[in-house]
Formats: sequence, C-alpha cells, structure tokens
Amino acid sequence: MPSGIQPWTLFVIAIAILTGAVDAAEPQQPAPRSISEREFRAAYTVAMKKFKAAYQNIQCKARCRYALDDPNDLTRKTRYDFAAHLLMKGDSAVTIQNYAKETPRGGTDNSQVACATSHYVFELHKTRRNHLYQLNYFTRTPDRVARTRLILGNDVDVYLCAGSFMYHNPFEEIMNKPSFTVVKLERMAANPPGTDDRVALDFKLTNDPWSISGGHIVFAPQLNWAVLEYRYRCDYSDTNYSIYTGRNTFSSPRKNAIPVPVSCELEAVHHHSGMQPIRERHTAQLTDFSLGTVDDAVFRLSHYGLSDVPLAKSTATTGKQIVVSRCELKDIPANEASRQKITIQNPSSLPLQLLGAMVPCTSCGCASAEGLPLHIPAGQQGSFTILFKATKPGKFNTEIELYTDQPGQTKIKMPLRGTVKANTKVEQQK
Repeated sequence: MPSGIQPWTLFVIAIAILTGAVDAAEPQQPAPRSISEREFRAAYTVAMKKFKAAYQNIQCKARCRYALDDPNDLTRKTRYDFAAHLLMKGDSAVTIQNYAKETPRGGTDNSQVACATSHYVFELHKTRRNHLYQLNYFTRTPDRVARTRLILGNDVDVYLCAGSFMYHNPFEEIMNKPSFTVVKLERMAANPPGTDDRVALDFKLTNDPWSISGGHIVFAPQLNWAVLEYRYRCDYSDTNYSIYTGRNTFSSPRKNAIPVPVSCELEAVHHHSGMQPIRERHTAQLTDFSLGTVDDAVFRLSHYGLSDVPLAKSTATTGKQIVVSRCELKDIPANEASRQKITIQNPSSLPLQLLGAMVPCTSCGCASAEGLPLHIPAGQQGSFTILFKATKPGKFNTEIELYTDQPGQTKIKMPLRGTVKANTKVEQQK
C-alpha cells in the first residue's frame, strides 16, 4: 500500500470513480425549452382551428357515471350509471342516455334524449325499455334554447370537446377575455422520461361574467394542445364559490393528429355560506368515435317516432280547442305512488296525437305520464294515466304541459295539484 494513504481513502476514491461512470453512462435529461405567452397563443390558436374543423360532425358511445353528494340534504345523494350516445354537428347536439338502475326524476323513466339546435330544443323519455319515446319538454323561446344548449354541454361538450374545454367552458374563449392574465407559463419535463413534454399555465381573471377568478391547466402540445388536466375557481360572492377539476386521457393514431378522448374525470365542489360543500362527480369511458357520420335526422322528433309538427313555427289556431280538466291527487302516503286516469276528447275532424307531457317534479315528489304517446281518432276520446311518486308530506300545485301534433295548439296546459301525508306504516316501522 502506498505510503501515507489510508485504506478508507482508497475506498472513497473508488466509489467516486464508479459514481462518475454511472452518471456518464446515463446523462441527465435536458431541461425543457421555455415558452413565451406569445408563442403559446400562436400555437394554441392554430390547434383550436384544427379541433373545430375536425369536430364539426362527431359522435361516440360512452359508459358514464354521475354522483351527487350533498351532506346538507341526504335525500339528494344520488348515483346514476348509464350508457350514452353523444352526437354533435355544428352548434347542434344530442345525447341519448339509457340508465342501468337508479334514474333521474325519482326513477320514473329509464331512457332519455336531449336535443338542442339553434332554433329549438326538445327532451324525450321512456318509462319502460319497450315503450315508445314521449316528448316531455319543447321550446323555441330563444333565451331558453340558449340556456338548454349550455346545460346540455354538461352531457355532451364536456366529453366530445374535452380536448379544448375546461368543464363546459372553451378555454380559447377564456383566454381571449379582456381581463385574462397569465400568472405562470412553463414547459414541464417529460415524466417518466421518454414521454412527451407538457405545458402548464396558471391564470387569473377579474370581473368575469362567468365568475371565473383563476385556475391552472395542463396541455399536451403533441396532442394538438389537448387539455390533460385543469383546476379553476368561480367566485359568485364573498362566501359562495365553486371549484372545478378535470383530468382527461386521449388516443391519437399518430403524432400531431387530432386526438379523441378515451376517459374523462370531472368534479365540481360547491361551497355556500353556512353549509357543507356539495360535490358532483362525472366519469366517462369513451369509445366508437366517428367523424362526419351525424345525419340531420337525429335533431328531429321523427327520428324517435314522433311527429315533427311542434318543431315548425306556431300557426294560428283553427277549429275547436282541446280542453283538459285538472288532475287532483289527495292524501297520498309518503313513499308510495298514486295514479289518476285522464280522459281527453278530440273535438276536431282530424286525428289527434298526444306526443307526451312535461310534468315537473315538486317538493313532495315527481309525476310522470303513462300511456303516451296516444292516438285519438277524430271526434273520439282517449285516456292516459298520471303517476305520482310521493316522497315528502305537504301540498303541491303545479301544471302539466301536454304536447300534441295539432298545428296551432301544440301545447295544452293541465293543472296538477294535491297533498302528500305522512306514511303511518313507515313511521311505525322506525
């Protein structure tokens, strides 16, 4: 051993040499190139033009789940599992949803269709799998059409347009708001190594009409700048706000091609003064994407077996008016159902078809119509049934809107009122 060098010193030198050899064999990954706001805006604008061009006509299938957890009112806690068919062409959209077990509207229907165009919206539902669809909402009123199209975004745009949306808000529109400010913009190193880089952006807004105050969003530049994840906040007042988060995965046949979403996870947490947070969760697995195959027929009632008469602009009333007496249901025990037969006379010289009915839910329970659509020959009578599933004791007073295929009288108002009483059988079992 050389004079003056201790054994432990030689050991340290050997470790240092070996460590250096390993570092030389595996060079560190270079830091990602920086990106300016100007560069980002230019690239993102081009990407959105590609998205819009590709998504003008698109459809897919989905397996979805929606869950609502409201600790302030346990009766609102729900979970829906359903299969969906999502279709979009231009500004028009359709969702067809078939529910597994638990369904909206207190379980009164198990299949729903919602359609929104620039001129009208309609909603359909079935109470049984083997039944025909019945119309349960229709309007041509411009502000209601616009609002319904926005709401439909929760079922269609959030999935079909996941690559460019935060929840149902197009990020490009948010980015172009006057008060939009970039707080931080950076490229993120590939993790794990060998995967594509990502770009993260933190932003804020002031006095935003959509109430968005700020957020964080992550893009995949190699996937046409698709949105991988986001988190943003909406402030409605000093004490009321919501936080929206989302995470998406995509599939793309080749690099820089227009991607399609494979899975989406969305969550909205609503905070209100004096209440516990209310949480909504949406998840979807998306398959069977198709571009350029959506036909205009899917945006018409006739595609679902009903008359297109309500879709036309209203005309002057001709002939005798159809009159319906009120429906009154008394002393229904809570957690039980009650039925009432409704008879309608067709006074005209033409056959009449009742296409469906809008029966809003009340604080005491939900109603639905059975036996629709209904065909009534000229001068004859026809009957259907109103079913009311009671939930809470109390009084209700609302109205049913019946839809017909008669030009000039496509809507008929029918009062609905009644009472729900405490269920003594249920009370005794507690």
